[in-house]
Amino acid sequence: MSKSWSLITVMSCAMLFACESRFPVEKRFWTPDDYEEVWNELNYNTPKGEEYPRFSNPETAEVVRKIVDPRNYEAILEDSELGLNYRSEVSQEFFEHIKYIMDLYGGMDVQDKFIYAEELAEMRTFFLGFQIVYFRLGNENIASQSDDRNTIRRNEQTIIGNFNSYLEGLRRERAYGPYAANLGEGMTTHFTKLIETFPNANYKGMLSTAKAMQGKVETPEIEKALSGLIGKLESIQSKDADPV
Repeated sequence: MSKSWSLITVMSCAMLFACESRFPVEKRFWTPDDYEEVWNELNYNTPKGEEYPRFSNPETAEVVRKIVDPRNYEAILEDSELGLNYRSEVSQEFFEHIKYIMDLYGGMDVQDKFIYAEELAEMRTFFLGFQIVYFRLGNENIASQSDDRNTIRRNEQTIIGNFNSYLEGLRRERAYGPYAANLGEGMTTHFTKLIETFPNANYKGMLSTAKAMQGKVETPEIEKALSGLIGKLESIQSKDADPV
């Protein structure tokens, strides 16, 4: 019995070491370079027939947890001691490399289900939070250099358009299986933060999209999140309609 347990321990340690050697999980925070390294490893060095890291695999779960850890980008982008222009440039690098990894995890099987449904749901929720910081920094950087309100407004509508695309993507909730609920949980947090961060943006299109999706989703958590979002957006529209 002791020999068997020793063998299992050795094998587990070997698997963990292999994971750590392929991916920088030992680092406290990941930089854009780390995300790029992870994408390269996944895209070019994943053996045929081997899965990408998954939450359900104890040997690789830490890799996924690191991918969706907001502290990675917050460590740099929310550091006020760093230059605003520098942080804005770094945020662009984060954006590109995170998006590339999400694309890798977006594959579907013959039943039109996402192969990595749990991981993809978490990544898309994570990406919502990242975009708020990304666009906020971009606008702050523009405002620090000029009075270009037109570009700032366009950026605000761009992120709202991206969030609208997330809402429209809820049509594919069945492709996530039991992990569709995670999409609703992410909405409750990040759509509220979006409105708080960009209070003067135009949310009429988002309200229309949310209402259109309300009767088409089946997941209770998504239905609840949509109802909450519609309530917030209708409150905004009501205030805008009040006479000054």
